[in-house]
Amino acid sequence: MERTILFLMSDTGGGHRASAQAIEEAVHHLYPQRYTIIIEDMWKNHTPWPFNRMPDLYGWITGPGLPLWRVLWSMSAYAYVQNILFILIFSFLVRSGANYLGMVRPDLIVSVHPMMNHLGMAWLRAAGLNVPFITIVTDMVTFHPSWICPEVTRCIVPTDQARDRALKFGMPPEKVVVCGQPVGLKFIAPNRDKSAIRQQLGLLTDRYTIMVMGGGEGFGKIYKVARQIAQQAPQAQLIIVAGRNRSLKHKLEAATWEIPTHIYGFVDNMPDLMRASDVLVTKAGPGTISEAFITGLPPVLLGYIPGQETGNVAYVQEHEAGVYARKPLDVAHLICDWMTPGNPTLQHMSQNAARLARPQASLQIANELCQLVG
Repeated sequence: MERTILFLMSDTGGGHRASAQAIEEAVHHLYPQRYTIIIEDMWKNHTPWPFNRMPDLYGWITGPGLPLWRVLWSMSAYAYVQNILFILIFSFLVRSGANYLGMVRPDLIVSVHPMMNHLGMAWLRAAGLNVPFITIVTDMVTFHPSWICPEVTRCIVPTDQARDRALKFGMPPEKVVVCGQPVGLKFIAPNRDKSAIRQQLGLLTDRYTIMVMGGGEGFGKIYKVARQIAQQAPQAQLIIVAGRNRSLKHKLEAATWEIPTHIYGFVDNMPDLMRASDVLVTKAGPGTISEAFITGLPPVLLGYIPGQETGNVAYVQEHEAGVYARKPLDVAHLICDWMTPGNPTLQHMSQNAARLARPQASLQIANELCQLVG
């Protein structure tokens, strides 16, 4: 008999759904046709107005509204503020979520979003269900305290630093498991020869290759940093991934490039693009950083979301697996320095990045879940 695993999430950014899909892929890989997987945006689909419209603000509040985000993140990190918020809003949010859980009647519930833990347990109790509830923290280091609900069955975190933070916020040690960041199984394939991949992609095989991206949505200073690299690094070639940002892609395609430049929209061959590259310039998203580590690709972090991504920058730099640079021109100068003959920095960072990699994370997490549900 097929068992049902229900993932609770919300599309605030692309990372939560991507993590759930990576684990779903791993479950089906390990145990074909044994589990039905449901990935549900609970906030949009099962909370009343105006709460169900709040995820639509995420792009603005982590972009132009970043000063407000800093205030909200810092204030809500206090336990007493969280308790007040939960008391005030839970009565409005419990009924529809509990009704949905009662309709689906899953055999296992998995949260991959910070708002789905305390609220998810409330839904579980209100639905009268007695099934395991797992939290999978998808932020790398400095995650928000709302991720931690000590009543859950198990809490899976990506790093040892995240484990320490989970314990600090009251998670019992026996419930915490360090597995790494869940990413797609195509990243598990062994690294192929860089020159062969470049040739396959239509790139020049003998040039340093710099990849610039801003996540699936194409956020950040992609255009500015790419232009600076093109002007300052004549010995390089560029891969630029605009993601779903069509206006950015059109702007990139309209520019005149000083060096060979390949421009992509949303891609499904990210492992090959990363393995073809020598340096990645990106924002400090945990999924992208983890993918870069698996491919031995040192990241230059151009920006981060305060709070949940702050620790990612420190983590990368403390392990000498990449750097943080705020200005596009600084990024270009760093890369030019690393490409200087005889400079060992790039190789050193690449080796350190590979040492931090956890390519089996999705499979390990999937196995943890399936062992619990049977």
